[in-house]
Amino acid sequence: MLRDTFVEFDDYSNIIMTEKQLFKNIQNTFTIEFWAKPEAIQEIDKESRKGISELSNQRFAVTPVFGAYEDGDRSRAGVGVSVGTNGVSVYEHTTDYLAAALVFFAPLNGWTHVAVVYINKTPLLYINGKIVKKGLSNHNRNVVPSATFGGVKPYGFYKGGLQEVRIWSNAKTLNEIQNNMDKELNRNEPDLFGYWKLNEGEGNIAYDSTINKNHGIIEKPKWNVSKSVSSFNMNILFTFFIPSGGVETLNRQRLYALNKKGIKCDFMYKQEGTGLQNKIDAPIFVTNNDYEIQNIILKGNYEAIVVGSDLLLLQKIRNLGYKGFLIYEVQGLGFNKEYADNFLKNEAQLVLDKYCDGLLYPKTPHLIQAFEKYFPSKKKFCFHNCFNTEEFKYEIHPKRDTPIIGWVGRLEENKNWKDFLSIAAKLIEQNPYIEIWMFEDNTLSMQEERLNFEQKIKELNLDTHLTLYANQPHSQMAKYFSIIGDSGGFLCSTSKVEGFGYAVLEAMTCKCPVLSSDSDGVRSLLTHNVTGKLYDSGDIDQAVQEGKELLSNNILREEIRQNAIEHIKKSFSPDKYAENFSNMIHSLKNNK
Repeated sequence: MLRDTFVEFDDYSNIIMTEKQLFKNIQNTFTIEFWAKPEAIQEIDKESRKGISELSNQRFAVTPVFGAYEDGDRSRAGVGVSVGTNGVSVYEHTTDYLAAALVFFAPLNGWTHVAVVYINKTPLLYINGKIVKKGLSNHNRNVVPSATFGGVKPYGFYKGGLQEVRIWSNAKTLNEIQNNMDKELNRNEPDLFGYWKLNEGEGNIAYDSTINKNHGIIEKPKWNVSKSVSSFNMNILFTFFIPSGGVETLNRQRLYALNKKGIKCDFMYKQEGTGLQNKIDAPIFVTNNDYEIQNIILKGNYEAIVVGSDLLLLQKIRNLGYKGFLIYEVQGLGFNKEYADNFLKNEAQLVLDKYCDGLLYPKTPHLIQAFEKYFPSKKKFCFHNCFNTEEFKYEIHPKRDTPIIGWVGRLEENKNWKDFLSIAAKLIEQNPYIEIWMFEDNTLSMQEERLNFEQKIKELNLDTHLTLYANQPHSQMAKYFSIIGDSGGFLCSTSKVEGFGYAVLEAMTCKCPVLSSDSDGVRSLLTHNVTGKLYDSGDIDQAVQEGKELLSNNILREEIRQNAIEHIKKSFSPDKYAENFSNMIHSLKNNK
């Protein structure tokens, strides 16, 4: 996964020392891989299984850390990798032992992918996804991966570019190396113990993106930042609790919109979530640690930080010394309109008045009313979210013989899965061939709610009709929505309240008709019998009648499908969102 921004090593100036220099619990079988752009030759040594080589001018991209470090265990050797324009060498290091287990002599030009795979103490070397050399087996010592980078006196220092360093606790196969070398990782892959993208662009912290958080300190950092990255005219940080649901979708969409406008977007979440599987080419931080948050802010040079819904984080960022614009953003708020009103009045009002510079929310009637009521003098910004219909759109797939009714959400009160099952059951009474597809994030449901869900399925005899899709990658959803729409079915949204309905919008974009509860936030998307269908929340019989018409009235159905796509393209364009966002920042500057 080559990036425009990477760290450059220039002999003695900028080694990276991590907190945990050896992964001592990963022994004998593991993988070290990275992208390197060497700019100097390395000294070619002989392969050996004993003694200490007379090393000099090695180019240690991965430093062979002393295996007996800290506890004196001389039976353990740390593995390092030297990379020069003339080849790659793998070294092992412990007491009275620093020798080359593998030496590969060949010219390396430009960016090169290097993978060292140990299988039961024997190293294999892969260059650009091809196996090129098998090294010597170590019968006397355990070998473990090192996790510091750049070299060490007096043996030598790496010179050149380095990025995407990954350490795995298993031996990667040829197919795995080839399939992943050009891809950004989700960061929660099994057996991934260290992942340093080295794309921060500034500062002296090399962040480990795994849950191990084995961050490194860069001595005298030197960053290569391409013109395409440095041409951004402002940096913005977006934060939220967890990368899942509508906000994660919004972040992907506005990244596309704002980058085109010259606005660089970074994202920070307080905890891991399934949305991280949706790959985007932007810095993503996952932390709730004050020190890490402060470092992100200090190196980010952010014109503004947009805090999604989190009052405590809003206060924390200001108290950590951030001097730029703080914008509080709400997309959805609670499980009913009364909750939203009470929250803003009793919990948020004092905090927002004191700590934030502006308020941002979509064109949702109950949010507009509440913010106007409680923050009459605060700078407020209200505009539609955006969507890239060129990237996520209708796809042609084999047509299903029976209609499918879809649902997207979490098993919780506001998403109102109980009403959906009741609506589906009544429609199935009239057409026993209907299928039900439910897409959910099963990491966010409570155990009691799931038990109630399973009981309701049995009670309504829906087992044979239902297919559950858990944690589907966003890239697959266009296919599913297209199939549902072409089957003669529809998406049913049953939320009690929505700030904005991204699942509804995505279905409309893929020619999948939508039947939705009148949950306020969807009104900017759905006009009844024009771009979709609405029913009064909780009125099951009305929903069933509207659903029957969607299933049977082909003329109305096709009008809705066409109108929906045109409405999304016109009202939710990325260019319009970028313009509104830029105007918001300029307005805050002028008001300062």
